[in-house]
Amino acid sequence: MIVSNWTAFTQAINIENKQGWNFRVTAKIRKENQDTSSNCGLWCRIDNKDQSVGFFENQYYGIKVTNEWKTYEIKGTVDAAARIINVGAFAQDNGDFYFDDFKLEINNGKSKKWIEIPLENSGFEKDMTTSNAWFEGIRSQKVTHVKHFTIGTSDYKPFSGNKSLVIKGHDIIGSMPHGKFMDVNGVKLYYEIYGEGEPLLMLHGNGQSISAFMNQKDAFAKKYKVIIVDCRERGKSTYDKTKELTFDIQTEDLKQFLEKFNLKKVKILGWSDGGILALSIAMKHPQLVDKIACSGANIFPEGTKDDELKSMKEMLVSLTKENKDHKNDIFIDLLNLDLKYPQWKYEDLNKIQCPSLIIAGDKDLIKTEHTVKIAESIPKGQLAIIPNASHFVPEEKPELFNELVIDFFENK
Repeated sequence: MIVSNWTAFTQAINIENKQGWNFRVTAKIRKENQDTSSNCGLWCRIDNKDQSVGFFENQYYGIKVTNEWKTYEIKGTVDAAARIINVGAFAQDNGDFYFDDFKLEINNGKSKKWIEIPLENSGFEKDMTTSNAWFEGIRSQKVTHVKHFTIGTSDYKPFSGNKSLVIKGHDIIGSMPHGKFMDVNGVKLYYEIYGEGEPLLMLHGNGQSISAFMNQKDAFAKKYKVIIVDCRERGKSTYDKTKELTFDIQTEDLKQFLEKFNLKKVKILGWSDGGILALSIAMKHPQLVDKIACSGANIFPEGTKDDELKSMKEMLVSLTKENKDHKNDIFIDLLNLDLKYPQWKYEDLNKIQCPSLIIAGDKDLIKTEHTVKIAESIPKGQLAIIPNASHFVPEEKPELFNELVIDFFENK
């Protein structure tokens, strides 16, 4: 079982003899949920013979599902080395998400006629326990149940027939009833609080939100008053379109946020861009910080591995080119943030006087030598490189990660 704020329910179909053909996937989708930050969608991915990923699209990021049934469609072309096409349902955060009448069709490009490739139990009328055609997860070779989600069939308002698929997300942080907003620096920051004791601020990464710390919340809330916040332009927090998204403006957001809480000294746990913000707060506002722990942080863009930077630049070009009706504005802002900032020097880190734990996976997208140099440049810096781990250490090795950070925070 894994802990995540999203899950997928998928069927994989062999298409080795259909390379170059056009395909389209459709499904009926709706949701029963008042929380506008949660969503669901249709998704599709092609796996090639060499294990690489070909065509990929997740509609979750481009649509807003309502409580009325509607048809959603993904179109594409089968890759030249394609082996498997995965089609299915995607759901994220709390809510009841309904899916019905999946259909996969292909066309050889020479004819207008579409040929349907039958999907097993596409309308979910049959008992799903009698077949393994549908599986939870995104890869057929590794089926893992995702905590906080239940998947089954429902007879409540199906689109057709007697049943539909229902995926229910529950108790997922980042969209809990007790969450609140605070006005700071021209935006509203959404936050949730768990536990009691010394204050601990948790700061998520670039494309993440509060739910990034689903694997940390319970462990840390046993010892601290955990304050988890959505940074501007992420999660439920708002943003000012007239101002550039930078680490400086986010640092000011968080300074005002902590001051409004009247917190004198806080511990900070930051992951990725959240780690950069932890370093920034410790440099600029040392009076607010007791200790910081940063995972996967860098102090200038070139600290990121070259292939990752190249991928981000290519993605920026693509999103900018396809930015109709400003639908990609936020994604473009987020990419520019990491491609342009921060622009610090190692000697700037000498200003950080609090104990600082600098963490990375040995396969992190941040260069290991960069992580080492960051730790060496902080007067009270400590270093931890986690073996067999990537940039997603807090998710991949939560028990080890949590124990490491708590031991650091507790060590006097």
